[in-house]
Amino acid sequence: MPARLHPSIIPASGPDASGDVIDRETRQPPVWREYAEVLLVIAAITTVAWFVPVDYRVFGDIYLLAVIVLCLRVSRWAILFASVASVVAWNFVIVPPRMAFSQLYLHDSMFLGTYFVVAIVAGQLTARLREKEQQERQREQQATAMFHLTRALGSARTLDEAVDVALRQADTLFGAPTALSLLGNNGRLALHPASSFPLDDRELALAESACREAGAEEQPAPALPHGQGAHLAVRRGQTVFGVFSVQWSRRGADMPPKYRKLMEVFVGQIGLLVEREQFRAASEREKLLAESERMHRTLLDSVSHELKTPVAVLRSAAEGLAREKGARREILAQEIRTAARRLDHLVANLLDQTRLDAGRLRLRLDWCDVHDLIGAARRAVGEGLTTRPLTIAVPADMPLFMADAVLMEHVLSNLLLNALHHTPAGTAISVYAGMEKREPGGECVFVTVADRGPGLAPESRAKLFQKFERGDHARAGGLGLGLSIVRGFMLAQGGDVVADDNPGGGARFMIYLPHKVHESVPHE
Repeated sequence: MPARLHPSIIPASGPDASGDVIDRETRQPPVWREYAEVLLVIAAITTVAWFVPVDYRVFGDIYLLAVIVLCLRVSRWAILFASVASVVAWNFVIVPPRMAFSQLYLHDSMFLGTYFVVAIVAGQLTARLREKEQQERQREQQATAMFHLTRALGSARTLDEAVDVALRQADTLFGAPTALSLLGNNGRLALHPASSFPLDDRELALAESACREAGAEEQPAPALPHGQGAHLAVRRGQTVFGVFSVQWSRRGADMPPKYRKLMEVFVGQIGLLVEREQFRAASEREKLLAESERMHRTLLDSVSHELKTPVAVLRSAAEGLAREKGARREILAQEIRTAARRLDHLVANLLDQTRLDAGRLRLRLDWCDVHDLIGAARRAVGEGLTTRPLTIAVPADMPLFMADAVLMEHVLSNLLLNALHHTPAGTAISVYAGMEKREPGGECVFVTVADRGPGLAPESRAKLFQKFERGDHARAGGLGLGLSIVRGFMLAQGGDVVADDNPGGGARFMIYLPHKVHESVPHE
């Protein structure tokens, strides 16, 4: 069941109210204009009757017709005045003897009685029709405005964008500047930048008073005088979100009930909007906390698991190194170097992922040779590749390309380690590079790392480049950061990485970089 909106309106009052901005629909024509129009019509008919020699009863009918027509333009009290004035003019000026009040015959008296009844009934009916038509028009305008507002708010992507749309709609709907003040974490109202009604100290005090009135269960706080605006506090359930204000600057005039109702409906939409945004923000925070907790647990589990093996190797090799002599010492020293390299790679991946998450990645672009990058990646991986059939294919005319050499070395070493971790011992690995035309973007440099392992599981493709995704834990090592780092480094350089099945079996990962040709750099 939706929460109920509890509005609190503090109307404008006081001598300082200015009349520069007033809703056009609430501005009624002055009363004297209606009576002046009535007098002008009666005077015109009377003047014509003075010069046209026809039976006086004819002009009695003309007066009645004029009164009925006036019903469409003036109020019921002006119609009553027109009826009396036309009868006086008819009897005094037109009925013989002229310029004197004449004694009326029975049929003339019956005519006057009928005349008054018809005029009054016509005036009443016409006034009711006009009021009903005006109400229907107002309801239609309000419904149209609410429809446009709801549609505009539905397409807004952020709270600020939605409030901006809502306030622009409100300016049009009320024909006056409007403002929205939202409660901050400190409990104070803050004027939204999209507001067109600047709240001075007096108006801000009025808005805060409306806010206190909405949040208080006891007697409401009194309205402060000398304000230019009508302020409506938005409250859904027990939560007050802020205050909506309209610069209602008619001197000493209260806001009409129809516009109070419109403010309530409008603020209801704003309340729903703010409540929806708060729910969304709370949901995002919950998701972020849950994801952070999951990543924290995964990181601790992965680090503790991955550090056990190299630390155990280091400890065992160091103990053996202290006892052994000759060739055995070299084997143990090699094991120490391998374990240290593995530890170094784990720490490097953690640091790289931290730089990516913090947005502190700085590119150092330079002309790179793909042979040098592949060689550096092989040295970084170390002895793990010595037990694998490794094929490297690079065209003889492969050009230099612009990239960050350090990042590209990390990218290629992570792809090679990924192939080592996810394929059985002895599985062949191939690395090949070249040029390829891609749309859009033109010519690109690509490097592919492929293997003949079990390939990519269909259920893992969507999460392949996410952090801490380690694939099959029975075979896979590492923290699950390698492919995430590959994607982050490639996107940072304007490139991309794609994974798919290797023709003939296995998996392949292709990295792409846009190729920039420089005249001073020759092709090799």
